[in-house]
Amino acid sequence: MRRRHLPTPRDSRGLRLSRRQAWSAGLGLVLVAAISVSVLRPSPDDGSPRISGAYRALSFWGDSRSYPERDIPRGGLTRAYEYSRDALQRPVEEVFDLESGDGRFRRGQATAWEAMGPTNLGGRTLAVALDPNDANTVYAGSAAGGLWKSTTGGVGAAAWQRVPTGFPVLGVSTIEFEPGSSSVFYIGTGEVYNHMTAGNQAADRRTRGSYGIGILKTTDGGTTWAKSLDWSYEQQRGSWAVRVDPLDESTVWAATTEGTYKSTDAGATWVQKHAVVMAMDLRVHATDPNTVVVGCGDLESPGRGIYRTTDGGDTWSQITDGGIPTDFEGKIQLGASPSSPDWIYASIGNGFLVGQGNFTWLFRSTDFGETWELRSTEDYSQWQGWFSHDVAVHPANPDRIFCVGISIWRSVTGGTTMNQRSVNFGGFSGPVPAGGPEGPSNYSHSDHHDIVWHPTDFGTTYFATDGGVFRTTDGGNTFEGANGGYQTTQFYSGTSSHPTDANFYIGGFQDNSSTIYRGGPEWDVRLLGGDGGWAAVDGTDPDNVFATAQRLFVGRSTDGGLDWNDVSPPDLGGPIAFIAPLVLSSGSPQTLYGGSSFLFKSTDFGNQWAVEN
Repeated sequence: MRRRHLPTPRDSRGLRLSRRQAWSAGLGLVLVAAISVSVLRPSPDDGSPRISGAYRALSFWGDSRSYPERDIPRGGLTRAYEYSRDALQRPVEEVFDLESGDGRFRRGQATAWEAMGPTNLGGRTLAVALDPNDANTVYAGSAAGGLWKSTTGGVGAAAWQRVPTGFPVLGVSTIEFEPGSSSVFYIGTGEVYNHMTAGNQAADRRTRGSYGIGILKTTDGGTTWAKSLDWSYEQQRGSWAVRVDPLDESTVWAATTEGTYKSTDAGATWVQKHAVVMAMDLRVHATDPNTVVVGCGDLESPGRGIYRTTDGGDTWSQITDGGIPTDFEGKIQLGASPSSPDWIYASIGNGFLVGQGNFTWLFRSTDFGETWELRSTEDYSQWQGWFSHDVAVHPANPDRIFCVGISIWRSVTGGTTMNQRSVNFGGFSGPVPAGGPEGPSNYSHSDHHDIVWHPTDFGTTYFATDGGVFRTTDGGNTFEGANGGYQTTQFYSGTSSHPTDANFYIGGFQDNSSTIYRGGPEWDVRLLGGDGGWAAVDGTDPDNVFATAQRLFVGRSTDGGLDWNDVSPPDLGGPIAFIAPLVLSSGSPQTLYGGSSFLFKSTDFGNQWAVEN
């Protein structure tokens, strides 16, 4: 049956249209292609900041947890985790004595939980790594589902298994193996893009996807884990890159939100070697490990730039020669050449800025960071320069690179010419098979965070995206999802269940639309919007279903979620939460409430709306 998808209406400049304007212009069909893109706030073409959906989502995450304060309470996550571990391991049965009035509690047997999926759609992924001795064994660090492992190169309907660590880990931001070892590796935790009061107008200490608890280490291939860098009680920190000295496995470096750290005892203890905050990436020279390059900064954090040490971190120099910018609003990602140890690339994003001469900088150094040359200003990171971009170098050819941001770009000339290889729209909808194609051969989900090249099969490269793990096996000519069983999607608030059918459940995901569970692990996906929000099911007529997208865009289906019509409240101006609430009355089933700067009420399933005073 035909499905109609309704992303948030925009005009050709990205400006939000009224509902009447959008539908009279027929944009409901034209904008289907944008379904997998994070929908943006109004953005004029004058070079002013274009605030992305990802930024709105992360700010919403922080606001909802810190309210009414500005900051999330320190220690709260760890205390909550310890309480749930110690007190909620098994269900508690209350036994009440009617005669005495005394109550007591008795522990029962643990109730088994069963994974529901979706197994056919991956969530935001920050890092990918390959086992040094078996490149078919792939590890993925998700933004909200911890660490995952595949022994099939990500191929198959059940390709991935979660790796428990025994710690309250949500975001895994980096994965680093000890050279030549399959047993010893580190993971960094947390997804934090902002530091203290750094920010760009709307940004103010809130842009984080999850808490970080430092760095964890395993010495038995992930079976057991121990704390390395211990930040259990500092909930506003993140670890963005861990690098092991290629000649001495006892020396380990870490780029973190608090600066650059070094361990000389294999992660047992750490010393801060560089105090510039928001160290986002770091590379160690393959033959001279005293030489290290680190990229610092995001969202206008102080001291942002490229720094270099040649004495193991005792002294550092900021590199500004060659046109390296000192005033940029995004983050810096680094890519080192495996075949030419002196060659290193730097991808520098420009925050939210697009158009009017704003761009992404791609630099290259052939003396490992001492001098640099501008290679490209192709704006592949665009408005996600603070959030999602990277550069990686071919294992045998230092002129062949992938650069990623919104989409995937390839260069065979060291960046002087860049060709877009993927599109971020056109992903399939409906019950996409787990492990099967997720879109046409040129589709890779938008917002790419990491790139890992296969060490021997040079045509194979893995990409971490907001839609899970994607890969190419032909050098970037075609792409495919590799997400079978990779259950890492991020639900927003406001999911809803069928009143009598346990096999019907609907909810919204971060950057992955609204989805419906119909009894199997392969959910109906990408049904409404870029980011899916609150949903509702009519208790008297369960075929009557509601879903939302960004800023209270409301869709209604009368056939159980197959076809959708726009029944959004009018746009009366004023701020609207990125994920705004929608509630269907249980006592009066035709009554809907929606919240923005106004409280909207409809008594006819959203056909007409009134403002409640």
